[in-house]
Amino acid sequence: MKKKHIVLKIILAVLLCGISVVGYKIWQIWDNSRKYMGHGFDYMHGYSTTDFTGYHVYDGEKLVTLDHKAAFTIENEADMPVFDGAEACYPVYTALAKAVYKDIDKIEAGYKEKAENYWDNRGTSKDYDMLDIYLNNGRIVTFSNTVQAYERLTDGIVDLVIAARPSANQKQAATEKLEQIMTLPIGKEAFIFFVEEDNPVDNLTSEQIRGIYHGDITNWKELGGKNQKIIAFQRPEDSGSQVMMKWFMGDVTLQEPKKFEYVGGMGDIISKVAEYNNEKGAIGYTFKYFLTGLNQETHVKILSVDGIEPTAENIKNGTYPATVSLVCAYLASNQKETVKQMLDFMLSDDGQYIIEQTGYRRLTDRNVTARAENEIEAIDPAVYVSEDGNWAMSLYRKNNGEIIGRLEGKGINRKGYMWYYGDRDKTDDWPYQFELMGKMQGFGLKYNGESDSYIIGDAYGNGSMNIPAKGTILIRKQ
Repeated sequence: MKKKHIVLKIILAVLLCGISVVGYKIWQIWDNSRKYMGHGFDYMHGYSTTDFTGYHVYDGEKLVTLDHKAAFTIENEADMPVFDGAEACYPVYTALAKAVYKDIDKIEAGYKEKAENYWDNRGTSKDYDMLDIYLNNGRIVTFSNTVQAYERLTDGIVDLVIAARPSANQKQAATEKLEQIMTLPIGKEAFIFFVEEDNPVDNLTSEQIRGIYHGDITNWKELGGKNQKIIAFQRPEDSGSQVMMKWFMGDVTLQEPKKFEYVGGMGDIISKVAEYNNEKGAIGYTFKYFLTGLNQETHVKILSVDGIEPTAENIKNGTYPATVSLVCAYLASNQKETVKQMLDFMLSDDGQYIIEQTGYRRLTDRNVTARAENEIEAIDPAVYVSEDGNWAMSLYRKNNGEIIGRLEGKGINRKGYMWYYGDRDKTDDWPYQFELMGKMQGFGLKYNGESDSYIIGDAYGNGSMNIPAKGTILIRKQ
């Protein structure tokens, strides 16, 4: 009997120990998620760490405004380019849109009300347009974040993205979708490094920063500070700040970032990059406006780099070593005239005033040109045009060797796979088929046999995808 009690006590002790270990682990996960998730994601449907009340086009009392009417106005809603961008850039592009888009405050307020009503009653409705408007915080002046914005850009959902330049992954994704991202500099900004306010270190050289983030320098005493371990925080992959950090590091690789775990919605343990927490020995990085203009961190000190402070003048003249461009990204395939007009407006006196008064620096030289961030390989001969000039077909080769066709005309832009069908030597066959990406409808290209041309014909379906009429001839463009 005594032995039985001893065994029961041992089992009970083991169970209590196990419960304690599990309980401690759960508490540790909760505590780390509380510390390292940053500011939480309470605003703008999970995308923003900032309360943007007053920065929307419909409640824009905090937005920079002109004291006169803008040089041009876009009056029709259908002509208004759709905006998205980085969190720190939201106050810029909302102000730009409000200056140019007629009644955009009323338009977006109406969409906001409809989208919120839809969300409240979504169990009985499948209005995916309203769902998109709700989740992306607008119909025309939308907001997600840098990662989502570039994805939506290459999917053709938005027209203009204001952010940092795209990451390597974002460029590759665009290439895979046969889209070329163009970026135009519209302002200047400082990429800054910061520490807790009582850290005695005020300045770091570029090489010292690279040493910290590569993992060679691990204690502040090596830099004239306290005998204290350096905790070097990074940002999530493909975020604007992380893209800039990789640019700053050059050929020096970043060490593995600090991670934290949290319990997901399905009860699973998820690992994420830990965001800056103002603990002893911490160092972080971001864009200056994000830190100071949007008050993202408190009790921190911005460091000089190579002995130069990121003052407004040093950013404007480019002497601060980590001065970077604020860019507006768009697709080379975008044919909207109002997209070009908005780009011109951003470089105008009014546009530069809005950018600078928001908290960025205006360009000292506005004679800038857009640059292609990625390349897509065209096949020679790349372009076929219709006899009436209404349609054009361009052929491209993807990295995996697949041939993709882009059909453009009458305001549409369709992409699809080119694949062989039938006998090339028989003109009655359809040598090639074109299938729209993600759609079960396509049409064939038939060699005429008498001239260097192709005939567009309906392969199946009733042509509801706005494809050219059967019999349209596309002539090889020399």
